[in-house]
Amino acid sequence: MKKKNQEGFTLIELMVVIVIIGILVAIALPNFIGATDRAKIANVKSNAHTVQTMLESYGVDFGGKYPTSVANLQGEAQTGAYWKALSNPFDGLTTTSLETFTGTFTNGGAVGYNMQAADNTKYFVYGSDKNKVRVKDKGTDFMLSNS
Repeated sequence: MKKKNQEGFTLIELMVVIVIIGILVAIALPNFIGATDRAKIANVKSNAHTVQTMLESYGVDFGGKYPTSVANLQGEAQTGAYWKALSNPFDGLTTTSLETFTGTFTNGGAVGYNMQAADNTKYFVYGSDKNKVRVKDKGTDFMLSNS
């Protein structure tokens, strides 16, 4: 008597495959969610470097003095053709991406700067995450400065 060849998978084999797929999804999903947040933070840092470039261009035009507010920077930078519109990575708006920093951020994903010297020769540039908290870099606050 001939035995029939059985084709297909057993129930045990199918369950093992489903468990393996479940484990992979459980590992990959948090990493994917974290990757999107890290990409947005990287965009905020890139925006901060762009602001630093605009500040330095302003400083060249004004003998080493820097603007005291976003309005001053924007006005002169647009006239001097070095203004770069920034896009907030968390809401996609350009109007919420740059602010004069006074210790707290108004918008998540914004870049802020402030003057640290009475003669407007020293500045600091900061970035914020989606919760309006300063962006961290290797455990410390991310900050750009000309000092």
